[in-house]
Amino acid sequence: MSETDERGEAGGEKPWIPHEIADREGQLNPYPFFAEIREEAPLRYDPQRDTYDIVGYDAVVESITQHERFTRRNTSYINGSLLSTGEPIHSELRGMAQDYFQPGFLKERYRPKIEARVDELLDGALAGDDHIDFVEEFAKPLPILIIAELLNVPAERMDTFRKWSATLATAPEDNSPEAFAALEKKQGKAMGELQELFQAEIDRREASPMEDIIMNHIRSERESDLVDRSNVLANLSMLLIAGNVTTTQYLANAVWTFDEEDIVEDLQTGEIPLMDALEEVLRYRSPVMPGKRIATQNTEIAGVRIEEGQRIVGWLSAANRDPEVFDDPDEFRPGRTYEREPIPFGKGIHYCLGAPLANMEARVFFEKFLDRVDGWEVTADEIDPFVSSEIYGPRQLPIRVRS
Repeated sequence: MSETDERGEAGGEKPWIPHEIADREGQLNPYPFFAEIREEAPLRYDPQRDTYDIVGYDAVVESITQHERFTRRNTSYINGSLLSTGEPIHSELRGMAQDYFQPGFLKERYRPKIEARVDELLDGALAGDDHIDFVEEFAKPLPILIIAELLNVPAERMDTFRKWSATLATAPEDNSPEAFAALEKKQGKAMGELQELFQAEIDRREASPMEDIIMNHIRSERESDLVDRSNVLANLSMLLIAGNVTTTQYLANAVWTFDEEDIVEDLQTGEIPLMDALEEVLRYRSPVMPGKRIATQNTEIAGVRIEEGQRIVGWLSAANRDPEVFDDPDEFRPGRTYEREPIPFGKGIHYCLGAPLANMEARVFFEKFLDRVDGWEVTADEIDPFVSSEIYGPRQLPIRVRS
């Protein structure tokens, strides 16, 4: 397959999300739907989407790790990045960024910056009304500010980054061709604007070199026989978008769950270790739901024949609640012991590059938040979910803070 093919269309007009969970209720609670599939088999074929939905843990892991059999090409809203390419180009693109996301580098260079940003957000939000929208006050701005700093792009454009992120991660209003066309137009415009930003940043560094992740991409492109400027722009765009959308939902899901499970006081006293609780949030309410793939050859999963070119979705959020792997999977139980690890950030060569950064942001935020407030309660009568084929969590999360 040529590199031009690597940057082709992202799956055509067929929806990736099943109609059973495309509405508000399904987006808020997709787990009964996954359980219904699991009762019959670890996967099912949906003729409306011409797609296999995979919900069993072992089958999901197989689908997302066997990259020679199942490709991410043409499944992403940002084609040409490490998110959507296979080997050998994937390793080159990952290599351009991976040193900046290593836990040691982040701890030394970015933990103090994360702490400072969290303090600024807490000072601003907690100085006013005790009723706040957690998503707007904390979960959205913190990841954007940090990834913008890591990428060394203007943080003052935060509102623009939010708009691009929401547009690229959302689902069409319905499954009609008109809705797909409208969303495709919006996403194309957002991607064009995003790549213009990074092209301007590249031009600035070529005129006056500086040591940062963008400069590292420029050098690697010059030395590569595989990677070109379109890959660099896609990769940087992916880092900006994926670097904030997933963490936003991770933080919001944690606040939602800690209140729902009434464990805030236990977290503050240390009876429940914070990292145990955050790890369980990632399993219980995984912020990334699907692992989208396309079969590169005739093959099979769990005894079911999959034809070359067939679309499949390995549902990470379903795998993380597989009762064959996790005892009482629909219970939130911090401190679980695992024979097999949850896979909220994927697995294999496409394991989320930004997972260490997301975990550090969550840890720093909740260490400080739990220290600054007596507690909180979600005040919404109903949670309004972010409707997306990619991510899971609330669009808004109004809370009342006790301090």
